[in-house]
Amino acid sequence: MKKVVTPIMALASVLTVASAHAEVVLISDFEDGATQGWGKGGAAGLPITVETEDDGNNYIRLISEGENSTHPDKKVVFQNTSGAWRGNYNIKGVKSVTARFKNMGPTELELHVAVGNTLADLRTRWVSTEGAVIPNDGKWHEATFSLESAGMSMVPLGGHGKSSASFSVDETKGNVATIRFSQGTLGSETGQGHSAEGLYTGWNGGPEVEADLWIDDIALSSDSK
Repeated sequence: MKKVVTPIMALASVLTVASAHAEVVLISDFEDGATQGWGKGGAAGLPITVETEDDGNNYIRLISEGENSTHPDKKVVFQNTSGAWRGNYNIKGVKSVTARFKNMGPTELELHVAVGNTLADLRTRWVSTEGAVIPNDGKWHEATFSLESAGMSMVPLGGHGKSSASFSVDETKGNVATIRFSQGTLGSETGQGHSAEGLYTGWNGGPEVEADLWIDDIALSSDSK
């Protein structure tokens, strides 16, 4: 399932949550000039960088070179495993993730968010079932991804018998170790078994794609999608 998001009519450096009762639990707005823990991983030859727009707004920029590069520089995938983004999302009241994206590349991108834990040394990932399609129109788009049970699909990882023991969405959210965005489609391909790709072709970044993605105001929210 995917949803095409519409452009933001007015930009702001701080996320505005639609619901009056919603609370922004945590936000990365990059105004300090740092990536704030977001990156592709240590093997990236093209690391995520902090850039500045003409109006002074900071954002992070991800470049993907597609099939002519090496993993992880050929796919759109970025994550955060730093202390601020780890922990018990249930206690924090987290129900959704919101972010702004500007697609400056040659093709539209379908983005999903996933969370993972390390409970009992087992790895389980839950991914947002509904993806947000970001058109390559050079405009900022705001997307919201549900972290509630009804809006998530499980991707078992690990293998060697470990992946048969799964955790619910709430159990996973009770001990989040990784939050990750990736580009791809949510499918039902079982040929990979319980490999790292799992049932979600986008967990490891999905298809190889040329992309120039700008990212801003990544936030955890108490608002339901």
